Amino acid sequence: MNNFPIIATILSMVLGLSITRLLTGLVTLFRIRKTAPTDWVPIVWSAVLFSIQLEYWWAINQLPTLESSFSYLEFLFFVLLTLMLFVTASLLLPTRSEDEASGVRVYFEQDGRFALLSLSAFLTLGLVLNVFVMKVPLWSYWAILDIFMITLPIIGFLAKSRKIYAAITLVYLPLMALDVFVSLNE
Repeated sequence: MNNFPIIATILSMVLGLSITRLLTGLVTLFRIRKTAPTDWVPIVWSAVLFSIQLEYWWAINQLPTLESSFSYLEFLFFVLLTLMLFVTASLLLPTRSEDEASGVRVYFEQDGRFALLSLSAFLTLGLVLNVFVMKVPLWSYWAILDIFMITLPIIGFLAKSRKIYAAITLVYLPLMALDVFVSLNE
């Protein structure tokens, strides 16, 4: 039995909420731009996250070409993976007035950085999914790229210095571009 339509519907609903949450945060940044200082670092991470969300949505639609049916356990794993994107989007940018008062940089340093851990969790789960469910070899060039993409946000989260987490943010951009290129050309 082909259960992909059920899986695609649930994943698309949660992913749509994730994208909505991210876009709401960006609208909030625009709305508070005159009263609270903004910061480029969470905006760049938002662009990275948006790219990952779209890439993931594209991958979901490729699932029927890889497997015709999925177990309930695999379905739950896909839902968990998608929920990690929602958590990341929910943490990254402020949307409540009490979070907006100090500005985006303060919000990111206090709460938004936790989105980087959530992003790393999503990428780690994606690596596990690719290796154990999709049977992709662990020592391929994409997996090595994934290791860097998983590790850098964790280092960014742990960094106490703005210079370090800002540098990691800048390094992540070309990695993200390379990841999109690799993913779309497989």
